[in-house]
Amino acid sequence: MNTRTVQKSWLDDLKAIVQKKPLVVFQFDREEWSRLQESRRGANEFTIARSHELFEKVRVPTACLVIGKGDDGSDVYFGLASSRSAVTTLESRIKVKRAQHIQPSSKSEIIKLVTDNAHTRNLRDRLESRESVIALSPKLSVHLVEKLAEIESNRGAMRAAIASLSAPKYFRGMDALQEDAVHTALRAFGLSPGDQAVSLELARGQDTALARINIMEDSVVEHDARTFPDYELTGSDITGRAVFEKGHERLEVFTANRRPLENVFGVDLIYLNVTRQNIVMVQYKMLEPHERKDQDKDWVYRPDAKLDAEIRRMRKFAKQHTPGAYEYRLNPQVFYLKFVKRGGALGNAGIVIPIDHFERLRADPSSKGPRGAVRVSFESLAGRYLRQGPFLDLIRAGYIGATAETTAYLRELVEAVVKGNRAVVGAIQSYREEGDVFSGIRGGESEFDPTDGASG
Repeated sequence: MNTRTVQKSWLDDLKAIVQKKPLVVFQFDREEWSRLQESRRGANEFTIARSHELFEKVRVPTACLVIGKGDDGSDVYFGLASSRSAVTTLESRIKVKRAQHIQPSSKSEIIKLVTDNAHTRNLRDRLESRESVIALSPKLSVHLVEKLAEIESNRGAMRAAIASLSAPKYFRGMDALQEDAVHTALRAFGLSPGDQAVSLELARGQDTALARINIMEDSVVEHDARTFPDYELTGSDITGRAVFEKGHERLEVFTANRRPLENVFGVDLIYLNVTRQNIVMVQYKMLEPHERKDQDKDWVYRPDAKLDAEIRRMRKFAKQHTPGAYEYRLNPQVFYLKFVKRGGALGNAGIVIPIDHFERLRADPSSKGPRGAVRVSFESLAGRYLRQGPFLDLIRAGYIGATAETTAYLRELVEAVVKGNRAVVGAIQSYREEGDVFSGIRGGESEFDPTDGASG
């Protein structure tokens, strides 16, 4: 995959953004830069207030350069100027977020990147001024981001800065389901989508919801999907990996193309809680609206041959072992279905039920909908469902999911599938001191065949 192909998707999006909303440069003197660096999130995320006149030509959201001068020289960051609001009679405030350190690290070197003579003079005049807020022209903005993107080490930071602008807002496709799956993984670990990852790896030329998570300073890299560090993958299924840490615990979230792991287990999201030794697997399903005469709109799901095949695959791996002497589960069920409304806003409550409950629901005459559909709504279930919050609380506490021995069995299967380059979304929780949570990827052969049951 050549550089032009790799950059096309996100770089074209970025160029289109700065063509309409030109790149903004924020300059800080030595004293102000020092105070900013000492703030809670440093130059990675901050707000600044300036006179209304300085922000007059700034249109948000758009990309920005943050240039500061410290005791050790200059620093340059690339980020997103995300919002602007009036805070006093005389001043407006702008929020900058997702800013990452890039190269070159000085104004003079940035000017050298510009090859067009007219652009060079324009940029030099603007950067050498004492103005703390500078809105560049559309043409200069496009030219400059092209030149910055030619520096390979800048691409991950630039891509991550503007990725949030393309975040799906409604359940209308697979990108929205992946976005929700990532947020679910974070919440199950006790984090919010606003918490920062300590590291983020993005595969070149691959879309991933992980590009839109918050990141710590200098923690994002972009590289070929075949060369994710520590993973012996022969294909390019994995599209991203993010690492979060909380206390002594560690969460690794992977995103990947929808490939054989779904074919093996019939699921979209795997949550493995190494601390509690339980595992839960979730398959997303879209609810469709159904209009009823003289009644409120109902929501239904229409089972098909694909669902039957998925449930058969789940059943193949639903083996349960005897719990340990000191183990306790409210329910050792592993497989769950999460129903979301097509066109509904991300963040709206979904309905979560075990597959055993769904099987009974579809057989219940009172749940029958039109043309073989199953009515799935808060009203039709009459309280017999799990909302996402309690569901995640139960996972986190180890009250639901497979027992330890069953978890070990399923974990080995998952590791074998991932080792064979088969993955969708995996959220792996472990104690940090335990090391690589997917240790089976690099060593050892599984006694289980990861393709067993794939045919459904």
